[in-house]
Amino acid sequence: MTTTTTTSSRPVPDMVATYRLMALARAFEEQLGAIFAEGKLGGWFHSCIGHEATGAAAAALLRETDHLVPYHRSRVSILGKGMPVSALALEIMGRATAPSRGRAGEAHINYAPARIYGTTGVLGANIPIAAGVAYGAQLRGLDEVVVCGFGEGTTNRGAFHEALNMAAIWDLPVVYICENNLYAEFSPSHEQMRGADVADRAAGYGIPGVVVDGNDPDAVYATLSEAIGRARGGGGPTLVEAKTYRLQGHYEGDPQSYRDKAEVAEWAQRDPVPAYRRRLSERSVPEDELTRIDTDVADEVRAALSAALAAPAAGREEIFGEVYAERTTA
Repeated sequence: MTTTTTTSSRPVPDMVATYRLMALARAFEEQLGAIFAEGKLGGWFHSCIGHEATGAAAAALLRETDHLVPYHRSRVSILGKGMPVSALALEIMGRATAPSRGRAGEAHINYAPARIYGTTGVLGANIPIAAGVAYGAQLRGLDEVVVCGFGEGTTNRGAFHEALNMAAIWDLPVVYICENNLYAEFSPSHEQMRGADVADRAAGYGIPGVVVDGNDPDAVYATLSEAIGRARGGGGPTLVEAKTYRLQGHYEGDPQSYRDKAEVAEWAQRDPVPAYRRRLSERSVPEDELTRIDTDVADEVRAALSAALAAPAAGREEIFGEVYAERTTA
């Protein structure tokens, strides 16, 4: 297991694009949370606030022909891979005009045009799916890489170990990204695993395991650049553990009685979005340009969510259509 830290040498325009995606994702989460609080969004809402850096870095490295197999806090990489904000809003709201006709909801997003294969009903079930997609690309001799996201709690499930073993022995072109936010639902990670780092588990499968500051987009970019390059070149999978923190509860409305308020406050000081904004200022990006980005993404999200609220809700025809075969008579 290795630990990666870095100071950015990325071109400033690329860094600005990464910040725009992070700001877009943050605006989406904040405005969606407000809509949920108003009772206009049914079901659950699991906020991704605090996870923006890792997903934005991954999205910056993925080609159109690459594949993303996300999990329920992967919305920033989903947006970065190419799902429009408007489509994501329609899907989460369960609207008939959504790409999946409102079936996906918040936790099962997929978007085939951008090669995003949806999160699953059982946490961790996406990990072997990623291995399968990578195997398909390998069999066809394609220059494609699969990136798969999940949380640290999921790495205690059998699917994680089975899939990593298979990916390792077949040298599959897949990069597994564990976004370790220290809590699996309401349980701290130290109560679920003996080791301090999920990345240490990679050694059991003979593949690289890397720990990176998941709140630093440039450090994550450097780490994933190497891992994706290795996968694309036939070097097999990598397990990347991005240490981060969810600044909201497990779900919207979570009382968070299991977390120390001082701990939350400490991590809030490391919030990746304002931290990266400060880094760009230090790289001489004008304040008015950053402010314009903040305003533009907020407006884009507001328009998308307003349109989704006004769109027709998915009905029985949309929810059950194209699911069951039509009964035929002999």
